[in-house]
Amino acid sequence: MNYDTIIDCYTDEPSGLGVPPYLSTHSRYIAGWYEKNKKKYFYLTIDDLRFSSGEKNLSNHNINKRINNLTNNKLAVKDILLNSNKILIVMGCFVKYNYISAEPPSFFELNNLLSEFKSEKILFYILGGINLDKNTIENTIPKNLFKKIIYGHGYNYLENGNIKDLKPNYNILSKISFHCSKLTKQISKPKIVEIETSSGCNRTPGCIFCIESIRNIQVSYREVDDILNEIISLYKNGFNYFRLGKQPNFYNYMDSNPFKIEELLYNIRSKCPNIKMLHIDNVNPQSVLSKNGKLITKLIIKYCTSGNIAPFGVESFDPDVRKACNLNGTNAQILNAIEIINNLGGSKIGIDGFPIFLPGINLIFGLPGQSKKTFDYNMKYLDQIYKSGLMVRRLFIRKLTSPYGEAFDNISISNSEEIAFWKKEIARNFEIPMLKRVFPINQILKNLRVEIITNNSPYLRQLATCPIRVIIENKKLEHNNFYNVKVKGYYDNRTLKGIII
Repeated sequence: MNYDTIIDCYTDEPSGLGVPPYLSTHSRYIAGWYEKNKKKYFYLTIDDLRFSSGEKNLSNHNINKRINNLTNNKLAVKDILLNSNKILIVMGCFVKYNYISAEPPSFFELNNLLSEFKSEKILFYILGGINLDKNTIENTIPKNLFKKIIYGHGYNYLENGNIKDLKPNYNILSKISFHCSKLTKQISKPKIVEIETSSGCNRTPGCIFCIESIRNIQVSYREVDDILNEIISLYKNGFNYFRLGKQPNFYNYMDSNPFKIEELLYNIRSKCPNIKMLHIDNVNPQSVLSKNGKLITKLIIKYCTSGNIAPFGVESFDPDVRKACNLNGTNAQILNAIEIINNLGGSKIGIDGFPIFLPGINLIFGLPGQSKKTFDYNMKYLDQIYKSGLMVRRLFIRKLTSPYGEAFDNISISNSEEIAFWKKEIARNFEIPMLKRVFPINQILKNLRVEIITNNSPYLRQLATCPIRVIIENKKLEHNNFYNVKVKGYYDNRTLKGIII
């Protein structure tokens, strides 16, 4: 046994995505450490384990999303695991979303799938924190499933044995990140690669419920050359889709230095000329209004690809909630930031038919200070955005969760019903009308991939940040192929009806 095995059970954290079609930093940087140190490893997904245990697709036109993300190692899973020295499990989903083409596992499913393999099992739980330890989660994780639980960065543990080192070490990362590109040899389909740009929040004190505030990590930035070396290496090895994520506020990169931001974006596009996606994550509305905010917005529009979104952590428009939670900015500032991005990027359509750059809005149910008035405040300001003629690319509503993920929460039936009410009313009064504005009938959208096929209906999406879904009725399409479509109608707040052109 001269190798270890990484099992990607997917991550979805407030500042970084890793559920397919995204490829997380965590699994990739662990792989990079092994490559840099010339140690042999295999990369598997939870889908590989399910496939190896006997799960199948119902037919060629009904894809089981639980085995939709197989690696090139799918036929050798048992042999790999039986002879593996260590099994490294990477997981941690902050919110239990219903993902369109993947399903992260529970700890109990993992226990069942791994029970026959006796190798040492180590959990890299990326939602860990200073107050989270094995005793805290003993009721959530089956006893004796893992020999060790690592709460900090995986590469910190591999390099120096630190179990709870939550601070990034960009000196170590600069030496391993560009090695992770060789992972492409074990991956079977296109992925959106999440790229870490910085760590820590520049607001002190920050939002009271946020994991960034709880971890209280000092702001640090990866150097431009470090990020470039990683992306160029990935690009040369066949990766073409990138998101500059893993940070609370992209506009704050290098203390909102537009020259550094342009150096980064310009060099990515010039050194990776055939890149197919370059998007950002997380934006502080106040940063859009800052001294360099408009210039940074223009740089994003100039160098990033279309379909790009600036996700605003609005969380609530209720002034009582905003005060109680120390939320970022005022409602007036949020509306102003939405207007600025609309004016600079909203009217511009890329060659693929998608808006170049639009804001997104995140709302949270269950924050301190919430009352019966909170929903009315949210609807009031959403209505104001719509009636102002502005565009918002997407809106997410989630419930407040533990900083360590939804696995450690309990929610009452009455709260579940109220969340459902919020979602239904906001979809009917804001999201669906906004969807019709952003994607009008007969709009042509190009390069959409058949991501999943359910009940003989293909679901197509752009490989992009939070892409819109398009269903093609009564049409057999090849799974994972790319098509151009024309918008012909609307199913719900996130799904269009389309026809192939």
